Amino acid sequence: MNYKPSPVSNLIGNKSALLVILLCVAALTMLRPSIHGNDGVQNYAPLRSLLIDGDLDYANEYAHYFHLNPDWFDNLPVASDPTTRHPTNLYGIGSALLWSPWIVAVHGSVLALNATGLTNISANGYGPPYQWAIGIASCFYASLGLFLLFRFLTRLTSPNAAFWSVLAIWLASPLTFYMYLHPSMSHANSFFLAVLMLVIYAGGDSVRRWAVLGAVAGLLVLTRYQDAALLAVFIPLELKRVLEGASHGFPQRLLRIATAAVACVLVFSPQFAVWNYLHGTPFSGPREYLRQGSFHPFPPLHAWDVLFSSRHGLFYWHPLLLLGFVGLLIPKLQMKWRIFALTGFFTQVWIIGSWSHWWAGASFGHRMFISSLPLLAVGIALLMQTFPRFNRWTPSLVILFMLWNFGLIVQYGAGLIKRDQPVSWAEMARNNFISIPGKIAERLKH
Repeated sequence: MNYKPSPVSNLIGNKSALLVILLCVAALTMLRPSIHGNDGVQNYAPLRSLLIDGDLDYANEYAHYFHLNPDWFDNLPVASDPTTRHPTNLYGIGSALLWSPWIVAVHGSVLALNATGLTNISANGYGPPYQWAIGIASCFYASLGLFLLFRFLTRLTSPNAAFWSVLAIWLASPLTFYMYLHPSMSHANSFFLAVLMLVIYAGGDSVRRWAVLGAVAGLLVLTRYQDAALLAVFIPLELKRVLEGASHGFPQRLLRIATAAVACVLVFSPQFAVWNYLHGTPFSGPREYLRQGSFHPFPPLHAWDVLFSSRHGLFYWHPLLLLGFVGLLIPKLQMKWRIFALTGFFTQVWIIGSWSHWWAGASFGHRMFISSLPLLAVGIALLMQTFPRFNRWTPSLVILFMLWNFGLIVQYGAGLIKRDQPVSWAEMARNNFISIPGKIAERLKH
């Protein structure tokens, strides 16, 4: 008997193909690889140091990039640990691990080509081949995350709702900037890992799957320490399963959670070795990272600011994302996923809102919420599924706020707005609709 695909499977396939085409076109036209900025340098330093120098002393890496642009370091050398005298590093090694296959492949190719005598490409770990390796890797991971998110959302809503919600959190959010224009930061990688954690948890309940879930969680925390907050999503759901008498019973649930915890610690354990080298103890924790500011978690003084302030507020800069939060409040969403998404989102609000540097410096939008975007995508898709009228308007809204976002990127890159200060909607709109078109028209005349 011949298999005849159903209309739904055809629609999913068509939307999947369209999404892949859009992701490829965007990567080919928008990606601008580089290793720059304090964050980008510190994310890459462990990988370059191990590969080229065979150690974890980042002094020469920092000196190289400080010479290129001391402004990245506020014109001050990176501090050294008072005990070990080694230069410190604020961030985890998760991005370095994710980039390592790409960098090793490029480094090996450069050496092989140079050995033939046909090329003389610098194999010092700094040049364009290495920058492209990192840019392509980050873009690939984020693109894969977007595709996996689409496939997950088609299980909860229609393919059309899934497609447009993915476009919304991809092109009308800070992800666009950090995926294509600043890929040496950790946000594209953390987005991918947050999606992967969601997909794995939704896919089954075997002990093996929980082991993989724990490994991904460990890599997520390695990539961005702050994203340890996302692990809170499992607490209420697992408590709920135990209280309701889950099919496997309490001992089996405990086995799954313990398996995930062990896998998480094992994957995270290389960071202990790095801390031991940098600070003289494996349990120093992200000491230098935490010293950047103070925390006031009870109550989080800036919980409202991180969402609505003109100083990089998530919903202020990217208003379309607010619909994702509204969608998570709709009763029609399965209780399991409502608890999951709201727990993750509010935990991030709590953590970020507790920090004295809650606006994240010279951030484009509020980059610290990028790992939470998959949760807001669930809400947008559900709004489309629940309200047919909104469903009809969503494509227009996504395109409108996509253009708004691209205008903000131009403003940010051209210095039309102050990167670490409040910016009003009036100023953003004036730049988008008057200043930028005026500059384009002036260039066309010449």
